[in-house]
Amino acid sequence: MRLTLVAIVVLGMILFVLTGCASKGPVQTETFEQVAVEETTEEVSEPCTNLEMALTRAEELTHNKYYGATQYDGAIHFAFDSYKLSAEDKKAIDAVVLPLMEADKDFFLELQGHTDGFGEEPYNFQLGLNRARAVMGYLNQKYGISLQRMNGFSCGELKPVGDNGFEEGRAENRRVTVVVIE
Repeated sequence: MRLTLVAIVVLGMILFVLTGCASKGPVQTETFEQVAVEETTEEVSEPCTNLEMALTRAEELTHNKYYGATQYDGAIHFAFDSYKLSAEDKKAIDAVVLPLMEADKDFFLELQGHTDGFGEEPYNFQLGLNRARAVMGYLNQKYGISLQRMNGFSCGELKPVGDNGFEEGRAENRRVTVVVIE
């Protein structure tokens, strides 16, 4: 119990540090097809699946200036209680990363691990982190992308895209969101 409380406090401090001010500028969102470019000016504090925060984090971690972020969500899914990448997941990752590698662009990747609503929150947090790390490991091994060009963290069960009351919705929630920052 005490270890869980310490873990939650540490997680809270990490999230507090990561939330900083949002940058203002164009943000592009994709779900494996072009959606839209929108201008946002609101201050935000959610670290998960927020493109402006991803852009800010990338600049802070690398000390480089980036100008846009593109989100890919909905193609990398995991089995219940697993962080093993399937052949289908690897193809989805390749579809995002291969064009970047071929274009020889300067980019940074943020990998956000998500879980369904089953299980205890600390467990789901660790599972989401393991999912993000699995994608990072794949990118490092297959493409030689330096770990310094990636940031992986867990959103746990905080950002569901499906209804956790149904198996179909829970399956949608067991995912990794890839944010490409250029």
